[in-house]
Amino acid sequence: MDDLLASLNDPQREVVTHVDGPMLVLAGAGSGKTRAITYRLAYLIRHDTPPWNVLAITFTNKAAEEMRRRVEALNTPRGATLCTFHSLCAALLREFADRAGIRPNYSIYDRDDQVRLVKEAMTRAAVPVAAVVPTRVLAKISHAKNSLQTPAALAEAAAGDRDRQVAEVYRRYEELLTANNALDFDDLLLRMAFVLRDNADVCELLGRRYQYVMIDEYQDTNHAQYLLARAITLRHRNLAVTGDPDQSIYAWRGADISNILEFENDYPDAKVIRMEENYRSTRAILHTASNLITHNVMRKDKALWTQRPGGPNVRLLYCNDEHDEAARVAGRIGKLRDAGVPCENITVFYRLNSLSRVIEQAFLAAALPYRVARGLEFFNRKEVRDLLAYLKLLVNPDDDVSCLRIINTPARGIGSVTIDHLRRHARRGGGAILSTCACGLQAGLKPPAAKKALAFAKLIESLQGLLEAPVPDVVNHVIEEVDFRQALASREEPRDSPTWANVMELVNTAAEFDQARQGGSLAEFLHQVSLVSDADHFDGGDGAVTLMTLHAAKGLEFPVVFIVGCEDSLLPLKRGDEPDKWSQASRARYEEERRLAFVGMTRAMDELTLSCARRRMVRGRTTPQAASPFLEEIGTDFVTVEDLTTPAPSAAAHRRLAGRFYTDGSSDADQRRIIEAMEVDAEQYVPSQYTYLRPGCRVYHPKFGPGLVTNMGTQRWPDTRIDVLFDDCGPKRIVLKHADLELIGQ
Repeated sequence: MDDLLASLNDPQREVVTHVDGPMLVLAGAGSGKTRAITYRLAYLIRHDTPPWNVLAITFTNKAAEEMRRRVEALNTPRGATLCTFHSLCAALLREFADRAGIRPNYSIYDRDDQVRLVKEAMTRAAVPVAAVVPTRVLAKISHAKNSLQTPAALAEAAAGDRDRQVAEVYRRYEELLTANNALDFDDLLLRMAFVLRDNADVCELLGRRYQYVMIDEYQDTNHAQYLLARAITLRHRNLAVTGDPDQSIYAWRGADISNILEFENDYPDAKVIRMEENYRSTRAILHTASNLITHNVMRKDKALWTQRPGGPNVRLLYCNDEHDEAARVAGRIGKLRDAGVPCENITVFYRLNSLSRVIEQAFLAAALPYRVARGLEFFNRKEVRDLLAYLKLLVNPDDDVSCLRIINTPARGIGSVTIDHLRRHARRGGGAILSTCACGLQAGLKPPAAKKALAFAKLIESLQGLLEAPVPDVVNHVIEEVDFRQALASREEPRDSPTWANVMELVNTAAEFDQARQGGSLAEFLHQVSLVSDADHFDGGDGAVTLMTLHAAKGLEFPVVFIVGCEDSLLPLKRGDEPDKWSQASRARYEEERRLAFVGMTRAMDELTLSCARRRMVRGRTTPQAASPFLEEIGTDFVTVEDLTTPAPSAAAHRRLAGRFYTDGSSDADQRRIIEAMEVDAEQYVPSQYTYLRPGCRVYHPKFGPGLVTNMGTQRWPDTRIDVLFDDCGPKRIVLKHADLELIGQ
């Protein structure tokens, strides 16, 4: 056993050797947390705990796979369950489908499928899409599910007509999911939480099955996940959680930081271990990041430190505008490449995806290879989604969303009129569209259309005969029978086109699944594919600089990191739904923005650069920008400031208008004279609270109430006018300066 513990530091050794009872591990960034929990898993099994009695829950499938490889490298017997919460619940719901009120062959709907279903639910609930943005309704439904609220509970808690409308859409949405024998991501947690709540025998069974439970990234758990963990470990209380409140950045997805902050209240006898030695970053990077995060109140104190020597100071770049910023970053990366730093060791982070465009242009001009990490892009490609829809329909014939996607893909002469007839008939009879295809004449179709619909139904029926075959064989047979090659050829795609390569990549994915899960079913494969996350899909090492959002950076590390757009209103990102900046909700959101910056900074191993622009194009207009307050909070030790801005007569005006972007000695009177000399009216700049106002935003007016922005006028400030469709009093055109609007959603 000494060989397992010899390479660990004292806190890591404490984590590994803890066996019975609750444990909280406060693991700082880069502190070797994954190593510690992997070794603990091996330690438990070596100490006579059967592997199948150990459950380790990770934040991503990729993390679970990495843990699996590490455990195998320690020559530990296989059999432990290593997975995400969603993967665990997907498997348990297949096992306890009858208790959950579903059938085991259920489909898992992704975001695109969910939005389609919400639109259908809104139609059935007579809620116009123009009045309420479907994605906003979906977000409210998701929040309700993460809080374990049913449609009835949401309706009971409704504070007004709009809330009651959302509750009604939620109810219709659930009816459609049931009719399709489908669940969304949030259902996986909600349904399993209800199964455990209502079935003591299932709790008892799972408590005996999983006698030791470990949960990584506990700061990112939501209420449903919290209750699931409590229920499974109620019998033995052997719950070990690891995490870092300073890295909780998913509140917008339902994560509840109080789960980790209040763990000791839930388990007063819990062993608490702090892992504070950082093995990733240099002293300069760690010092500045620590300075930043100490400004947060909602956290657990810990003192990160490192033994790593040397390393350059953290660099702050002050640039003229976004183009200057992008060119400076590209120039610096070019020098690093020329000095022998591989491009794949470098990343550029930003708060919003929209900031990548200018960076990409600068990289193209500098001939720098780059890749934009956009997570699930592969599984969102049309040809991949089409093939997956065929596979889903084979497993779940009630899946109308998948059926409608492929009923005429490839084209087989089934047009929109035929589809409308099939949908209406299916809805009247309470059946699925696929089964309706087999009786087209009864559905009112003309004989030629009925014949085509029947041919489609028979195709799916013949393919269903393959369900017991290995998954790669099923996928290949569907490709052949549906004639995907011909379909791509009809799109004038060559045989070796990227689209065909994507189809073949899905075949490879099926083969990898079959190798890892010999005997695994097509339903299990589809559930695994449905639960792939953004982080799971990231794979570096292709010789290119990576561009990605700060949220996507979680769990990654790079030798060289650039964080661009470090400006007030961008990082921290300011929204218009914060009428009182001192309210508890506003402070919590501001602290999360600080944690997001901290996460980005602590991804850096050797070199970190933070940059901001004096001016930035926002909604087609060049707008003065103020430097992020976070740049002051990192302190001045281990920091090198490079002011690369070009002095200009209008600089003082921009300083004044941007809230003193730079400090200078000129008086307000001097600045006013400069403004007047340049014929610049300070009033022409739209106030910062309206920076991200655009059509599609939800706003609140003190007189007219909530509404949807439908059009932005072209008038310059202060004459800017906007059109708003208010929920209670219809459309109105208002002068923005006098409106006192609050931005409550985008």
